[in-house]
Amino acid sequence: MDKNTARTIADQLTWARIWLALPITACAWLDLRWWVFGLYIVAALTDLLDGMFARRAAPPKTDADLDGNADVVFSIMTLIWLWMLVPGFLENYWLPYLPILVTIQIYLSAAPLHHPGIKVPHLQFGRIMMAVFCFMLPILLVWGDQPWLVHSIFILGTVSKLQVAWYIVSVPSISSQPETSSQEDTLA
Repeated sequence: MDKNTARTIADQLTWARIWLALPITACAWLDLRWWVFGLYIVAALTDLLDGMFARRAAPPKTDADLDGNADVVFSIMTLIWLWMLVPGFLENYWLPYLPILVTIQIYLSAAPLHHPGIKVPHLQFGRIMMAVFCFMLPILLVWGDQPWLVHSIFILGTVSKLQVAWYIVSVPSISSQPETSSQEDTLA
């Protein structure tokens, strides 16, 4: 498979994950938990597969971080689906996590505007935490509310977001260097 075909497949899988938010939201609205569970697993698999193809692919044609933006959309929608499907989820867990996470995400989204040319990295710990975060919805749908699990995931997820923010704050000269996986792996 050539690199351009791999890029096309990776981008299509990312768009599929974004579009899957619509039927998952409809199923959550109708309280069709097993449909949410199944579609959510399909969306998580598209994330896994798009990463596999993207590593073999040509660089994206634009500077837009499609996969990173899809991850943000999927994370926000996961919180909405948890709110819709797990009674008391928002009331029990919104403080202090959601204000902190929203503030960090706003900073990360605005960083390329303040530091032109900087790319928000995908650090290894953040990739692992995104996968763990994605497991939270299926686990809570099957076994019900597990406070220790939710708190653990939110604490570690916040740490992973803070790691990326710290990377951007402490390495402003990185914007002039090409992004390489070895840089990211040494910082992770």
